[in-house]
Amino acid sequence: MSSMSAMNVSLNNNRKLLKNRKHKPFTKMNGGPGKTRIYKPYTLPKLQPHILRRIRLKTRRQNKRLFIKKLMIGIVVILMLTYWLFQL
Repeated sequence: MSSMSAMNVSLNNNRKLLKNRKHKPFTKMNGGPGKTRIYKPYTLPKLQPHILRRIRLKTRRQNKRLFIKKLMIGIVVILMLTYWLFQL
């Protein structure tokens, strides 16, 4: 029953804070209400098509290798679990 009373107390305190309007919500986010940060937009450099193609092929190759590694580890784990289950 104490959890219900704690919930009621918390709700009442929140209502009081909203009525006073001295409390500004979301002030702790992003360093406070008065700070505005200016972000510089990042512009990508102009690249030639053959360089982009090389990058694309390289990332595909890396993703393929990563997939094969994950697949091998998964197969080994499954084999170990099945061996362990059938030993019992």
